[in-house]
Amino acid sequence: MKGTLTTAGVRKLRPKGRTYEVTCSRLPGFVVRVLPSGRKVFLVRHMVDGRDTRVRIGPWSEALTVDEARQQALAILNDAAEPMTESAPVVRGPGSGAGRRTAPARRDAPKDIPRAGERLGPDLSQSGDGTTIRELCERYEREFMPVYLKKSTATNYRRLIRDHIIPTFGERHFESVRRRDAKAMHTRLSDRPGLADYVLCVLGSLYTRIINDWELSEMRNPTAGIRRFGSRKVERFLTPEERRRVHEVFESAQNIPRGRPGHVEPFSVWAIKLLMLTGLRRDEILTLTWPMVDWQHACFHLPDTKTGQRSVLVSDEVLALLREILEGTGHPTRGLVVRGRRGTKLSAINQTWARIRDEAGIPDVRLHDLRHSFASDALMAGVPLAIVGEMLGHKQPNTTKRYAHLANNVVRDALVTATARIVSATQPPTAESKHQRPRKPEFKPLRDAQWAQIAPLVDATRPRGGSPVDLRGVVDGIRWKIQRSARWRDLPEEYGTPTTCWRWHKRWSESGVWEQVLAKIAG
Repeated sequence: MKGTLTTAGVRKLRPKGRTYEVTCSRLPGFVVRVLPSGRKVFLVRHMVDGRDTRVRIGPWSEALTVDEARQQALAILNDAAEPMTESAPVVRGPGSGAGRRTAPARRDAPKDIPRAGERLGPDLSQSGDGTTIRELCERYEREFMPVYLKKSTATNYRRLIRDHIIPTFGERHFESVRRRDAKAMHTRLSDRPGLADYVLCVLGSLYTRIINDWELSEMRNPTAGIRRFGSRKVERFLTPEERRRVHEVFESAQNIPRGRPGHVEPFSVWAIKLLMLTGLRRDEILTLTWPMVDWQHACFHLPDTKTGQRSVLVSDEVLALLREILEGTGHPTRGLVVRGRRGTKLSAINQTWARIRDEAGIPDVRLHDLRHSFASDALMAGVPLAIVGEMLGHKQPNTTKRYAHLANNVVRDALVTATARIVSATQPPTAESKHQRPRKPEFKPLRDAQWAQIAPLVDATRPRGGSPVDLRGVVDGIRWKIQRSARWRDLPEEYGTPTTCWRWHKRWSESGVWEQVLAKIAG
């Protein structure tokens, strides 16, 4: 693109999806580059020994106006053999990165005197001189971490920088690290995919500071476009039967005297109950103080969570539990709601939960799964997915999408009900239907012969160590729900709980077992 570079003209230039340049028509070779971020940088383009050479003058700012940049460009071009026009060919120097023009020095130029502005070229990034990754990591830890990261996150970042980033790139110039280098490091850690993605995240954050915040380079972030391994989304939800067993363990453990095997401190029980009833994160409950409890508006005012400050609405059951804690602790007005013996933050809550879950026969349920279970129960009750995200404090909608398949089942049930109503409305009324509501088809449970055919098939799907479930009743419950186009919540008690039947139906449908069951019953 061409145009006269003026202050008003440069101000009007808008960023696009890709970097583009505008060459000054009054001074050929004087160029402004517009980055997708909106940043505008002045350059000089000219030919040296038949090669396209670029010299960076600097970013447009109050300190570097268009007129001042033009004067610097004119000084550079006066020394150049030939100014660069917009149509001149682009010649990349060996080893230059994508999107970068090389800027080799003229043969007659003194090597110890830099040209105006900062040169962009392979000599700078491959020489080993200048700023290294180690030095920038030190600046990152000094300027960025204390201000923008939580203490625990900063500790993890320092460990990853010390153990992986500095040993790999520490002594290299920061511009010499390319995408292939970052990808090679990521691949070397593929046996630990979670760690590999985390290291790549830290490296990307470091280069974001280098490129965007500190404006040390216009290079592309070397981690951009590298596909993450991703972590396996662990979804484990408590069933109503499992919740009852946990409650029974609570009741029996609190009746055991302190110091005896099996005793659980009341504060630990209260903490776990609050996690179950609110869906909050562990530390959001363990750091909850009484001044954060707003009794009038039934909410918690949390000043510092994973997603920042937020207010959390709570139910009457949560308020009742808080009153129980008040009565059991002498009605305090300050301090932690759940605390250790010395009033400090409750410790060893994970170990306490490990004992409780073993007693309840659910050894695979993590403490964080109580949060997943809260979301599952809300969706099964018909709460929209977006509202569940608000309840859980998700900052990004994508975070809540892990529960989308649960919400889809609620939507499907509503869809079945709606379409059945539409179809029934199109049927011509009969003399009998004018006075009576249409009868639903009679449901016939499995016969013994039918169950004998499918019993080995469904029994083979039982998880090892799982709680005993009447699978014959579950199969009949699923058949009843499908035949009558009913909602899971309307399932008769004789077939089991709605949650249990829904989970087995989901498992069998995904594995193809349910189709085999229906085929054997029909045969």
